[in-house]
Amino acid sequence: MSNKEFVAKFEKPKGDPSAFLKPATTVLSPYLKFGCLSSRYFYQCIQEIQRDVKRHTSPPVSLLGQLLWRDFFYTVAFGTPNFGQMKDNKICKQIPWKNDDELLAAWRDAKTGFPWIDAIMMQLKKWGWIHHLARHCVACFLTRGDLFVHWEKGRDVFERLLIDSDWAINNANWLWLSCSSFFYQYNRIYSPISFGKKYDPNGNYIRHFLPILKDMPKEYIYEPWTAPLSVQVKAKCVVGKDYPKPVVAHDLASKECKQMLHEAYELNKRLNGKVSEDDLKCLRRKTEDDKRQKNPTSKRLKQTKIEFSTDDSEI
Repeated sequence: MSNKEFVAKFEKPKGDPSAFLKPATTVLSPYLKFGCLSSRYFYQCIQEIQRDVKRHTSPPVSLLGQLLWRDFFYTVAFGTPNFGQMKDNKICKQIPWKNDDELLAAWRDAKTGFPWIDAIMMQLKKWGWIHHLARHCVACFLTRGDLFVHWEKGRDVFERLLIDSDWAINNANWLWLSCSSFFYQYNRIYSPISFGKKYDPNGNYIRHFLPILKDMPKEYIYEPWTAPLSVQVKAKCVVGKDYPKPVVAHDLASKECKQMLHEAYELNKRLNGKVSEDDLKCLRRKTEDDKRQKNPTSKRLKQTKIEFSTDDSEI
């Protein structure tokens, strides 16, 4: 709290998710979670600082706003039966998520083949903490962005690994980031390539948490599968041997996710939210049939190089 300017100007979701030597946020969440820091005392301290400075940010993006979000999620979680699951949760969109243990394991174990995503998951495994924007990236990637794996699966991984894991907040954030509740702009996704590059073009964060990529030229650090084989050999990191190939083609996977969510939203709207297991199974079969008709030979990514789109809907 001694840095009054930082407290006054704090603005979420701004911040650098690649900053790890000196995190670009307060890192107070574990202290709040375990009761080492009283939320009421923290609230009063913030108010005192705001009274002493001429200009400060305001809720919902300010530091004070983060405490209000915390209480909001506690209130919603308390008042919503089955808040921690999709089934029988009245505020949760019913979506036919995949039950793909292979994709889940690749994400959990930092082996997706996307260095930005894998570096974040490696930091989570080693440190038990990651920046809030990093959480957004990996949650979006697992669910609505690329893999379309059930948000409950990702929630369970965060529950086990995060030192600041809080039942209400963890579930709320996964509901939000999967576009299952609270936030519904499913066309807006976090790119597993360009988003991290905005903050860390040299890839220092990736080099730190994924040392196998430490000698990869910065032109390829976010997309090592695009590097010529000679470059990969020189960097001592051959994709498919020393580091995984991408588990999906991002441009194709993200389009399929958006289409699936569009159809799921339409189904929820048509049935007024009363979507049954059979309804979800029918929608899943329909989308799989449509996918096979459009791409009769499509399988999970095998090639070492893919062209990615520069979709304006990505951040």
